[in-house]
Formats: sequence, C-alpha cells, structure tokens
Amino acid sequence: MDKDNLKGRDLITTQEWGIDELESVLDLALEMKREPRKFFSELQGKSLIMLFFNPSTRTRLSFEIGMTQLGGHSVHMDAEKAWIGKGSESIKDTASVMARYADGISIRIFPNITDWQYGKSNAVVREFAKWADVPVINMECDMFHPCQALADILTIKEKKGSFKGKKFVLSWVYHPRPLPVSVPNSALLIATRFGLDVTLLHPKGFELDEQIMRWAKNNCEANGCTLEVSQNMEEAYSDADIIYVKAWGSLKHYGKFEEEKKLRINFRNWICNEALMDLTNKDSIFMHCLPLRRNIEATDGVVDGQHSIIYDEAENRLHVQKAILLLTL
Repeated sequence: MDKDNLKGRDLITTQEWGIDELESVLDLALEMKREPRKFFSELQGKSLIMLFFNPSTRTRLSFEIGMTQLGGHSVHMDAEKAWIGKGSESIKDTASVMARYADGISIRIFPNITDWQYGKSNAVVREFAKWADVPVINMECDMFHPCQALADILTIKEKKGSFKGKKFVLSWVYHPRPLPVSVPNSALLIATRFGLDVTLLHPKGFELDEQIMRWAKNNCEANGCTLEVSQNMEEAYSDADIIYVKAWGSLKHYGKFEEEKKLRINFRNWICNEALMDLTNKDSIFMHCLPLRRNIEATDGVVDGQHSIIYDEAENRLHVQKAILLLTL
C-alpha cells in the first residue's frame, strides 16, 4: 500500500485500522530495526507532544528516543502540571492549541485519573482526536493499548514466522491490585486480526467487554481462526505456542475496589510457573507487556527461562512506534 495513506491518521485502537495498514506498520518496523540509520532524519523539524496523565517507563522512553532517532523532537507534558490536568481548561481548547504547535499528539491516560468509569479515558483520547487536526496516538487508555499490541504481534512474527495454526493463550494472572483491561483487550483483538487460534483464559468474574468479544469473534470469522474461553489453566497451556500473561480487573466490579478484592483474592494461585510452561510446546514463547510482578504474576524461573522473550517484546515497542510516527506524522 502507499505509505502516504496513513498520513494524518489517528491511532486509537488497531481495530479501526485495516489489516493492510497494520501490516505496513510491521513491515516498516522490521526495516527500521534492520537499518535504523536509514531513517535518522525522516522527521527532522517535526515535533510530538506527549501528554501523560499517568506514570510511564517503556512508553515514554520508546516514544521519546524514537522521535530523536528519526530526527524529530518530543515534548513531555505532565498533565497534572498543565491546566487541563487541573480541570480548568477544556479538551477542545487544549487540543486545538497543541495542534497549532506540534505535528502530532500522543496521550496516556488511565482509570486512576478518571475515577474508574470504564470507557471514560478512551473518550478523552477521542475528544482530543476530534479537535486536533494533527494525528493523535493513544499511548494507552482504559480500553486500548494499540502500540503494545503492534509490538506484540511484531514479536510473534519474528519468533514464529507465521500466525496460521499457532495457539495463542491470553491468560489472566493474579495481581495485588486491579488493573485496566487495555492490554488484554488489545492483545485479543490483534491476535484474532492476524489469524492466531486464541484461548482466553481467566477465572469466573474476569470476563472481557462484550463488545471486544464480539469484535474478536468477527475477526476469527474473517480470518479463519478460533477463539475459545477457558477457566482451566492446565488445559489451556497444553500444546500452546504463545503464552501471554496479564493481570486485569473485573469489569463487574469496576471502580468498586473492596468488592473486586473479595473476588480477586480467591485466585492468588493463578501464576504462570514452570510446571505450566512444561505443558506448552518445546519452542513456545512467554510474553508479558511489563511491568511484571515477579513471583506473583509469573515465577522467576519463567521470566528468566528459555521461553521468555519479554525484553525482545519490550524492544519492539521502539520499532513499531517509530514506524507509526513516520507513517502518520
């Protein structure tokens, strides 16, 4: 496809981009990974405003370094130190002015800022996109994390070569506090878009959004793959090619922390360990988006073991985001 087709496009969820558009990101990311110097001045003179409502390690570093490697400039803004973070300026005014200054805007906003009302922080990102006439990139909201999803699928492509017939297990794991569903939503959607056979593994009460499930099922119908939901860890892990673990909160108790805790505490044994990984195929891979609580979500033996590719996965955030920036800005 013509790479210019993505100029000016917002990226809020991968589900809203065509498969050929997503593949163009992967292809370019791989090329940039092989020959980074070839693209050193591609965004010279261009600026990206990075608006953070939440803490960040990999997202901030990979976007900021990515812009630098492309010859551009990034500006980190802490929302709490801006008028919008204090609730005294509208999104329309903020977005409109930012678009006059920069060539792109990227936003990271979590539920802990937006009172755990599911979909509220996604609505903030979409409101920015409505008023800004430059590309808006979702660096993670309460519903989607498209950049992580693209890094995930790029990593699977590198490690497995193809997607057809590969068993992808997306597993809930225990965490001491509730977390957003943005990563599991996005991992499920990207896996089914690219034709992986997905097993969604979680205890009762941690079901994903019905709309996300409908999209995933439609993706499977379009791509000839399967989607199964399981509550049996041993059965799900058996003969798996890819294990992706992630903690997420219960939508049934979203924002009701004490009620959610009573449900979640019953599943402290949901941890990825060596015995479970032994049930997978010999060349299986273990994935996690990071940050990861060792020996709570997964044991040290798994995290540091032969199946783990978490650092390769994290590195690919840089490459896919550079591709997204080059294609959209």
